[in-house]
Amino acid sequence: MSQPIIYNKFKSENYDQRKFDISLIIIHFTETKTFNDALNLLTSVDRKVSSHYLINKSGDIFNLVDLDKRAWHAGESMWDNYDDINSRSIGIEIVNSGEVIIEDYTTKQINSLSVLLKGLLKDYNIENILGHSDIAPTRKIDPGVHFPWQKIYQNLGLEWVKDRINNERVRKSNYLVFLKRLKEFGYPYIEMNTNYSKNKLIINAFHRRYLPKLLYKKLTLTSLNKINDLLKNKKKY
Repeated sequence: MSQPIIYNKFKSENYDQRKFDISLIIIHFTETKTFNDALNLLTSVDRKVSSHYLINKSGDIFNLVDLDKRAWHAGESMWDNYDDINSRSIGIEIVNSGEVIIEDYTTKQINSLSVLLKGLLKDYNIENILGHSDIAPTRKIDPGVHFPWQKIYQNLGLEWVKDRINNERVRKSNYLVFLKRLKEFGYPYIEMNTNYSKNKLIINAFHRRYLPKLLYKKLTLTSLNKINDLLKNKKKY
């Protein structure tokens, strides 16, 4: 895996001062067709959004905001007991059209992202690598169901918890256990209420990352097995 090219030719003015040390990395898709569309969005003074890095389809990496500054990529979000995710995180945007227009991430993008992540893990005390949908599951879906989380883990030499398939439907009592486990793992905004509609969005976020084939499907014991195993093996990242 060759070293990526990191360019500093474009800069965003959309940043302010951090209030906390860096402990998280947040991955996004740009939901744009082109690099230029993404760049215009992330440097627009009117839109007031930004990220530290932008990765083109060619695999080239552009540093838009210095890492000691607070980029504006996370919005209203939480993870575990953490708020103000922007202050705690490094934001990485990847040029990709999103879930509606199905577009695979390029091999060059994934290779460059993996090398970039390796460097950041070495340089900072990173506790978690998360998707935007993990920290804002009721309103965001990026980096999306097509993002190859398992490949990223493989590239970084990290353990990926294997699936334990059980297609039996989750009953009400186990549903509440599942919600409790998600909350223990770090997923925010969960209500211990079977009628709370936004819980489904949070479950979707979990499936997007860990069980993409189960996205939008009825909850089964496969999902409960997965969250139990993740908690049992819970480590950094």
